[in-house]
Amino acid sequence: MPYNEKNDLIAMLRPGKVIAMGKADFYIDTEQAGTAIGGLNVRVPDLRMIEYVLQIQFYSNPAVYIMSHAPINKKISGNVVGMSIYYVTAGTTLTIEVVAIGPP
Repeated sequence: MPYNEKNDLIAMLRPGKVIAMGKADFYIDTEQAGTAIGGLNVRVPDLRMIEYVLQIQFYSNPAVYIMSHAPINKKISGNVVGMSIYYVTAGTTLTIEVVAIGPP
């Protein structure tokens, strides 16, 4: 589902850990708008395994309101962070950026 993925190595830490970033763009169509959108996966390719997610940031184009009172479910599997979010307007490009720590 993501159509544009980017990644960046942010920092190499002393005990063999790395802080890295993965970013993915998703286009929200009319079928997904206003509902729970699951299966939004962001891969952090510079990590073999994600030990801890430091930050998840959402950007939208055009700017829309993402319901903040609804739960944002998150699941880590290997070097992929999967999530579900709720109630995004149709015709929006949603960019999700994940900053995580783990072994390279």
